[in-house]
Amino acid sequence: MNPHNGLNKTLGFLLLASLLMLAGSAAAKRANPPTWGEAVDSLQMSIYPDAASRVKSKPPKFRVELRNTGENDLILNLGIMLANGKRQYPNAVVLSLTDDTGQRRQLDLREPGFIAGRMDPFVLPIPIDATFSLSVDLDNYWAAKSKEFDYKLKPGSYSIQAQLAGRGVSQQEANLDVKGIALMPYWKGTVSSNQLRFDISNE
Repeated sequence: MNPHNGLNKTLGFLLLASLLMLAGSAAAKRANPPTWGEAVDSLQMSIYPDAASRVKSKPPKFRVELRNTGENDLILNLGIMLANGKRQYPNAVVLSLTDDTGQRRQLDLREPGFIAGRMDPFVLPIPIDATFSLSVDLDNYWAAKSKEFDYKLKPGSYSIQAQLAGRGVSQQEANLDVKGIALMPYWKGTVSSNQLRFDISNE
């Protein structure tokens, strides 16, 4: 018996077992498949509860997911980055929150509050059939458009929806050492996620 054949079989078995464990771990973090909003020019968006968050928080935490359903790779301008990319702010994603009285508020990312130094566009490539997700903690958002800067969720029922307004990067926004990013074919349009209902209890 060739010992190399036995070693290859063992390595193959371990690799398969590792892949199955990774798949099971990913499925455990998201027990149910997300509900997607309508695709716009091959881009879809979803918002769902963050099952990976072990601590039950008020308000609850969510995940926003973007998916490329088309036959071409996509490039998004997701917001801004500071300090050469050390801090990333996906502020092109805004939230629409509706309470049980039907009042709707737009929620925007609070940060960055002060910008000093280098700022770059948050450029995100999404290949064909790929997805990208980001964590959404409502404590990091505020109702700036309605000037309710200290708005807090009260007990009751709500629905939440995420939206992305895609745009390009101008030559003025691109720093001198990365002027080429302004030439990229950015996804442009407006895409919305599903509407997700959730409750805030009195406890």
